[in-house]
Amino acid sequence: MTKREFNQKVEDITAWFERGIKTEADDLERGITGKYNKSHLLHFTTRGIFTVAEIGLLTGAKHLACRERRTAAMRCAGLEGTGLVTELLPILIFRRKK
Repeated sequence: MTKREFNQKVEDITAWFERGIKTEADDLERGITGKYNKSHLLHFTTRGIFTVAEIGLLTGAKHLACRERRTAAMRCAGLEGTGLVTELLPILIFRRKK
């Protein structure tokens, strides 16, 4: 076997492996997305986790501001504000009509 043939076989095996991984990842993503769209408990849980993270950022911003680290405090507060808007905007826009 020549060096060129060996390199071609390695590339073929790598491409086959990559296609397999990509196919499995796509299947997993479709499955998770389907479960997420159907499960109110999962929605509630993920929203809760994000809300706790936002509270943590706000607490961290307050702590940093008290220690006069204003730049870091502003970054934490900015991240918290962005997260809060990201959570509340879909609720306000896509609110269910009764």
